[in-house]
Amino acid sequence: MSNRETATIKDVAKLAGVSIATVSRVLNKLGVVNPETERKVLSAVTMLHYQRNAVARSLKLKVTKSIGIMVPEISNTFFTEIVEQLEHLLGPLGYALLVCSSENSVIEEKRKLSLLLERNVDGLVVIPVSDVGDHFATPPLSNTPFVMIDRKIEGLGCDVILTDNRKGAFDVTSALIREGRTRIGFLGGDAHVHTSVERLHGFLDAMKAHSLEVEKQFILLGGMTQKAGYTLMKQALSMEGCPDAFFMVNDMVHIGATSYLMAHESKHIRNSMAFATFDYLYYAPLLQFCHYAVAQPLDLIGEAAAQLLIRRMEGDREGFPATIVLEPSIHVMKENGGIVWGGKLKASLYDHSPRFNKVFS
Repeated sequence: MSNRETATIKDVAKLAGVSIATVSRVLNKLGVVNPETERKVLSAVTMLHYQRNAVARSLKLKVTKSIGIMVPEISNTFFTEIVEQLEHLLGPLGYALLVCSSENSVIEEKRKLSLLLERNVDGLVVIPVSDVGDHFATPPLSNTPFVMIDRKIEGLGCDVILTDNRKGAFDVTSALIREGRTRIGFLGGDAHVHTSVERLHGFLDAMKAHSLEVEKQFILLGGMTQKAGYTLMKQALSMEGCPDAFFMVNDMVHIGATSYLMAHESKHIRNSMAFATFDYLYYAPLLQFCHYAVAQPLDLIGEAAAQLLIRRMEGDREGFPATIVLEPSIHVMKENGGIVWGGKLKASLYDHSPRFNKVFS
């Protein structure tokens, strides 16, 4: 074999003086192999720089040890935190994650789904773009286990991992009200996104429970992105009698609204504004208008999704389709003016950051 040729399992077997089956047993840890034989095989692997052909192996075993992950947008920190949790849990089990973005488009979602299925992924974890779900009920997907997280599509028979969005929105809006805010607007959202609708219901529930008027002109739906937050904050402040408090539908809208206030509004307006928001992520205390934030249990979401997906890939169909709803917690940004009321609210501390144990260049 020349130096330019790629070593094969046959080459390893020849150098080690054993059969191909023995090499396979050593590499795949199948059965008991004599220690001296194992040493010879591993030595031959090292000397030849042998690399197993994952494609050939997957064709033989009919598994690819790959999981497809599809999220609406890579830039959304919440989605990347979920991906990181899944990598942490599935990576050590030998799975490779194929991550792609549907770019907040149903058309792209359909295309990327087809691409993942063409690569014969063993399973899928999907955060859907909207409530359109016909493409998740097609025959090609019937043999591929998949779990939906964060969002639900009604009528679709699949496993789902959710946070109690309605309760989280109710609790965080109530925190603003207890602070003395009686006029509260709702910023961001999409009537076709499950989480957005649930959060709006929770907001409305809280306003009703505290006998406060809902000013419909300040219920501003218009997307779940930073651009939406920026545009909607500008729109709200251009209207007469703009409230001094808002519920932000997610962290991207929150960042966009904050950016607009910092760039274009007076110190007087900024000093009077207070936000309650869905999601508490590592940078939440730095967003100075945020008084209260709903923290989703990212570790539990990732753990539940990984465990459920592995069960399905192993053929365990018990309880299918399962819906797991996890309870969020509320963080109070005392440094921004938030007030702790009772046991439901947790004062935020900077050491809650999941990023402080990571190194960035």
